[in-house]
Amino acid sequence: MDTGWLEDFLALAELRNFSRAAQLRNITQPAFGRHIRALEESIGQKLVDRSSSPVTLTPAGYQFRLIAHSMVNQLKEGIQKINGLPSEMINPVRFSAPHSLSSPFLLDLIDRIDPTTPFSVDILRVDFAVESLIEGASDFLLAFDTHALLQPPFTNLLLGKGNLLLVSAADDQGLPLFTPDENHQQPVPYLRYSPDSYSARMVERLMPQQPFACQPVFESSLCDLHRQMALRAKGLAWLPDCQIENELAEGKLVAVNRSCWHIPYQIRLYRNQAQLHQRAETFWHCLSQQITQGISYWPPVQN
Repeated sequence: MDTGWLEDFLALAELRNFSRAAQLRNITQPAFGRHIRALEESIGQKLVDRSSSPVTLTPAGYQFRLIAHSMVNQLKEGIQKINGLPSEMINPVRFSAPHSLSSPFLLDLIDRIDPTTPFSVDILRVDFAVESLIEGASDFLLAFDTHALLQPPFTNLLLGKGNLLLVSAADDQGLPLFTPDENHQQPVPYLRYSPDSYSARMVERLMPQQPFACQPVFESSLCDLHRQMALRAKGLAWLPDCQIENELAEGKLVAVNRSCWHIPYQIRLYRNQAQLHQRAETFWHCLSQQITQGISYWPPVQN
């Protein structure tokens, strides 16, 4: 197997077009196509579905993308060390995460496992973050329960449990400025998630069962924008408690009737079962050990 074929395959996996990938690799398209076919013959699996446009990877192709990425980057890093060159972030641990879990949860998680680990983070909408993991563009996905990833070829670690809370800014007495009127007499200002967002789907699990009169005054798919709008006393908002821990503790935001208005969630770190590169495997092993010892990352451990 020619290691150049691996880089050819990674270029094709990213660009999904033979002509553009060949141009990126600075070779003719016929030669590029021969490299991909030779790679498939060497592995004994079809990696690319050429019948679609743009081309897509087969299930084996998605699995091999992880392997190829690991091999290419470890080779580059090894050559760099042999030549005594300054270490670059060639092979970081690659995370994808939605906005609601990217900070501070993900950053705290990395610091507690290995603060010296080089890492990169792609902040994506949940659907795109899931796609990033499926396609091998990231090593790990930090997310709430995602049905498509709760089965092979994926595995996960449960990091903690919490609740999506209906919250309001507080008045001078520390009481919520806005409360839902379940009698539908007085609509309350409401900060709504974009209909196609993951958070909107979470809210829909509860809202049809326990509706209240509301007047949408703002819409976004980003939890942090909802947090900022709630702090500005613009209306009621659904927010994950892991994102507003400080605001709740300081009384800037108040959970409205927590026993009634809450939606349970679980936080998981997902990965493909295929072998990852050494740094990613080491990170997963250390985290797995801590989980086995009964450590939960949410709610946070009290000192």
